[in-house]
Order: sequence, then C-alpha cells, then structure tokens
Amino acid sequence: MIGKSLPLFLLLLGPSIIEALGTQVVCYDNKRMLSLIEGLNGTVDEQLSLAAFTWGKLRADYPRDVAKIEDLDETMQHVMCSKDKNITLSQHLQGHLLREHIREHLETLNSTALFKQALESPEHELGKWQLAIGRHSRRFHCLFKPAQLQKIIGSVLKRLYRLEKASAMAAFLYQLYMVGNKDSFQLMVYSELLLYERYKSGGQQRPQFGSYMAKMWQSLQMEEPYATLDQAVKQRLLDAIIDLLGYL
Repeated sequence: MIGKSLPLFLLLLGPSIIEALGTQVVCYDNKRMLSLIEGLNGTVDEQLSLAAFTWGKLRADYPRDVAKIEDLDETMQHVMCSKDKNITLSQHLQGHLLREHIREHLETLNSTALFKQALESPEHELGKWQLAIGRHSRRFHCLFKPAQLQKIIGSVLKRLYRLEKASAMAAFLYQLYMVGNKDSFQLMVYSELLLYERYKSGGQQRPQFGSYMAKMWQSLQMEEPYATLDQAVKQRLLDAIIDLLGYL
C-alpha cells in the first residue's frame, strides 16, 4: 500500500491526497496533486513536504514526462511567491533547492534531446546543429552554476555516448565554448575530457577520433582561458596529449 511509503502527516491531510496519489502508478493524478499542493490549507512546511514527495514520485515513475515536471516547477513557483503566507528564510531555501533539482532534471532532458537530434542528423546539417548547441550554451550558462552544468553534461554523455559517434560528439561539445568566456571554456574542456576518458576506457581504437582529439587538445592550449584551468585539469589534458602523440 502506498500509505506505508508516505510520511504520517500526509495521511492526516485527508482522503483527497490519497485519491490523487492512487495505489498504483497508473492511478496517479498529477494535476490533482499539484492543485492540492497549491491550495493546501495548511502550513508552508506541509506544502513543501508534499511537493518533495511529488517530485520523488515523478522522478521515479515519470522521469521523462517534461509536461508533468514543468507543471510541478510552476506550482512550486506559485507556492514560494504567495503573498498570503509568511514564508521563512529556511522555507525559501528549501523551496529554492527543490526547484533547482527540478530545473537540473529538465535541463538534462532538454540537453539530451538536443544532442541526440544533432548526433542523428545527416552530415550536411552539421553546421546547423553546431549553431543550435552554441545558442543552447549561451542560454544555460545564464541559468546554472558551473558545477550544475558539469553534472548535466555528464548525464548527457552517459546517456548518449557511442563509439561510432565519438567524433561528432566531440565537435558538438566544442560548441559549448563561447569565445573569451572562462566558464564556458572550462565546461567545454571538462566535457571533452569526459568524452575522451570514456572512449579510452572502452579499449577500442578509432583513428579518426584520436586524430581529431589530438589536434583539439593542442589548439586548446592556445586559447586565452587556458591559463584559468586548475592544475589537475591541465594534467589530465597533458596526459591525453601524451596518449595521442602519434596522431600529431
């Protein structure tokens, strides 16, 4: 029974919440649940707890349902911006962190879809998708912190990496760099290193990819933001260059 997995206070909020949740995934009514969260005649803490439970439900059972997840984010915005309740600093922080998790998940879905389309496109559309990823990079660098972006790109690579598409993925990841922008350069280098290390761990050789990466590593050292990389990243780059000396 679902009651066993719910905090006790949820069971005390009334039968309408249990009806919205249902006892099986197919019975779950997301719109009704969001309406209950927003219209709950209780404390903000109860609203936040119910929202957190709902997010857990969506992440477990509907992880790719963008519409449901976006609706939850919008509901959270309404709750946190309500003028009818005195929301404490602690509650603001809880709500902010929950919305950050939701937005990170949505961005992972959006970025995965974009890169997947790019990788599946015909070769003559390469330029079109490079421009699209460049525009995407400008947008999400305004919305997320560097650590969040690394997490998002790491998830994208984990979902989409294929040896036969490694060279194309490297070319698309390079578009994350906005010339002269330190944060975007660091993200691009981080992403290319992840890709290369994933390739290397597979143990299979692909000369086209090795040649592309060797030349790219060499060119990165000429970029102005290279000096801003920390020593550990520079060492990883140096190790990669040594691995690929035969292609230079």
